[in-house]
Amino acid sequence: MRKTQYSVRRLRLRTLLEAAHAVTGRLGPFADLDGSWTVLAEAERIAPDVVEDVLMHPSVGVWLSRALRQVLGTAADATPLWSEVGWFHAVAAAAAVRSGLSCAIAVPVVHGAVSLPSVGAYRLPNRFPVGHARLLNSDNGLSVEVAGETRTVGWEAVKRHRGTARGHTVDVVVDDLDPYREFTGPVPPGPLDDSEWDQWRKLLNEAWDLLTARHPGPAEELAAGLTTVIPLDARRDMFAASSAAAYGAIAMSPKRSATEFGEALVHELQHSKVNALLDLVELHRADREPAFYAPWRDDPRPLDGLLHGVYAFVSVVEFWHAQHDLVTPPLARRAEFNLAFRARQVGVAVAGMCGLTQLTDLGREFVAAVAVRLAACEPVDVSPATETAVAELTAEHATTWRLRHIRPDQRSVAEVVAAWLDGRTPPDLVPDGEVVPTAASGESLLAGLLKLRVLDPVEFDRVPDRAGPEFAYVRGERAAAADGYAARLRAASHDVASWAGLGLALDSTALRRVPELVRAVHHDIAVRTGTAPAPLRLVAWFDRAMARPVFTGDA
Repeated sequence: MRKTQYSVRRLRLRTLLEAAHAVTGRLGPFADLDGSWTVLAEAERIAPDVVEDVLMHPSVGVWLSRALRQVLGTAADATPLWSEVGWFHAVAAAAAVRSGLSCAIAVPVVHGAVSLPSVGAYRLPNRFPVGHARLLNSDNGLSVEVAGETRTVGWEAVKRHRGTARGHTVDVVVDDLDPYREFTGPVPPGPLDDSEWDQWRKLLNEAWDLLTARHPGPAEELAAGLTTVIPLDARRDMFAASSAAAYGAIAMSPKRSATEFGEALVHELQHSKVNALLDLVELHRADREPAFYAPWRDDPRPLDGLLHGVYAFVSVVEFWHAQHDLVTPPLARRAEFNLAFRARQVGVAVAGMCGLTQLTDLGREFVAAVAVRLAACEPVDVSPATETAVAELTAEHATTWRLRHIRPDQRSVAEVVAAWLDGRTPPDLVPDGEVVPTAASGESLLAGLLKLRVLDPVEFDRVPDRAGPEFAYVRGERAAAADGYAARLRAASHDVASWAGLGLALDSTALRRVPELVRAVHHDIAVRTGTAPAPLRLVAWFDRAMARPVFTGDA
């Protein structure tokens, strides 16, 4: 896969340079692209493996994708064209430095630093507010010429780590310097201090020991495919991530244990594998529109995203299936929950994908292989409390997703409204709405309480202000919860969390299958008559039509 990715990257680089010749007049000090291409070609002649390593550095892939968009007129943000395209010179300079080739190349200064991918960075003093510098590499060493001054000290070398356990080795760059390391536009260097670096090395070693002992297959994959780990700020709302443009890289926040670290490595590497596979074969013929439900995401996903998810999360299921009986007590509840929750999510997604006509034959084989791997981990051996919470969370999430992102067919709404007003049974209720993505996201209070009760019962008991339908539900008082949600809907009839909570409290088939239709009918009846129907009566009417009796009342 790496060789294929390297071929793709070289092709894209050549495409960029050919397209960039049309804009050299806008590149300022970085207009001499051919000169840096000559340096890169000479470095490849001297040390082809080194040039491959430089070009396959994950940040080069991220930069290349962004620079191509810039040159083609679809820039991702306000990064100047001359600086973005100019980073090619930093790539060529990195190849020259690592291959021992003398050169003098103009390179961008990004966030106050000269950065060379896979080499390191030089942070300029604040008194140099410039956008470019001249990098010099010779037998006398590496130096930077800025504003007429030449500086030879202050380089921060890229951090490298080797993990070894049971005869298996993994070599990674721990990238805290590169401007494109976080898969976005350029960011400032974020060098780890000595204590932080020691902690990252400790976790890498402990995770590698765990993986080689308990998960030899994923360990072998990581040894072959993982090249770079990017530390993220612990305050960031991101736990682990990868990018199609950054083959072999995983960005992650600090982890509490080697087990969580190992899980994140196993999970995110799968995305690199799928990205590489999608460059080789066609798994589906769907467009890029986000039209599919992924149980692990709040937003609609394109089919690519769904394929990524089932493949990555079945690896997580396998990880916890092998691991959950061995974790220490502080992680035991989380391990059990993760195993059951991810298994349920993957199962729901795979079941929904089986009938998709957009999948190719290879795509169907791909999904079938995931189903076989999932089945090998079943039955999932967890406590009844965890099993119940997982079922509730999965149902609540699916209902919430439909309420946020499915627009019901207006003819269906009108037919059902007419049936209600005429006192008739509603017509066949088919989920036939249109996916219309919205920005809404985040979990409900009920979902948070269900998770907390399973993961940390002691902390759950400390939660103050235990009034409201959510608390009634987790106490098992379903009728009281239903009444509470119905009361909220009388005050705010479009409230997503209340409709989803009502669906759980009533165990409603209609609110599981067509919640968007129920809500739309409720709204249109109120518009037509001036009085909204009682939510419990309306849901009971829908459910009777779907042959599932539920709690009824006049709330």
